Amino acid sequence: MPLRSAGYTQEEDKFLCQVYMEISQDPITGVYQTSDQFWSRVAYAYEAGKNASWNERTKKSIHCRIQTIEKATKKLHACLKQCESRRPSGASNDDIFEQAKLMFVDDPKYNGGWKFDYVWNNIKNLEKFNDTYAKKVSNSCGFGDTNSASDSATQESPGLSSFSLNLDDEEDIIGGSSSKRPIEVKKSKLKRKKR
Repeated sequence: MPLRSAGYTQEEDKFLCQVYMEISQDPITGVYQTSDQFWSRVAYAYEAGKNASWNERTKKSIHCRIQTIEKATKKLHACLKQCESRRPSGASNDDIFEQAKLMFVDDPKYNGGWKFDYVWNNIKNLEKFNDTYAKKVSNSCGFGDTNSASDSATQESPGLSSFSLNLDDEEDIIGGSSSKRPIEVKKSKLKRKKR
């Protein structure tokens, strides 16, 4: 039975999330690969670029770590969505984020709290980690239907408008929507076809 390796450090998590995002958003390969090929590419890129002092990680270890971060991030997005729907007047985006982290701790599966602040700015806008999946997570964790909470908040305070939870507002205004495909996707596919 193999020995269990040491836990991931914050620097390892940051690098792993960066590698994962680069490979998952590759416009040329895209969805034309198997799951095994995808995770092999992530593991290879991680091992090739990692610091020499870090532990070696297997493909399975890397896959499990990303799943752990992804699951916690989706849960936090669900909490953010719910806190947004009952936003008290005068609360800033930072206040909402702190309330969401407190709500996150209430779930028995996450009694250690939100542990991934150091990768939040990198992964919060990645579609797979975003709140498009949050409804499923929030319903399964007992936080109720986010839509009904949103409707009731709007009925109670019709003058309140919805706001973006993005703490880095300038990035989205300049960069556009994160859910759209990058412009260079078509160009890269055309280049590949011409070869």
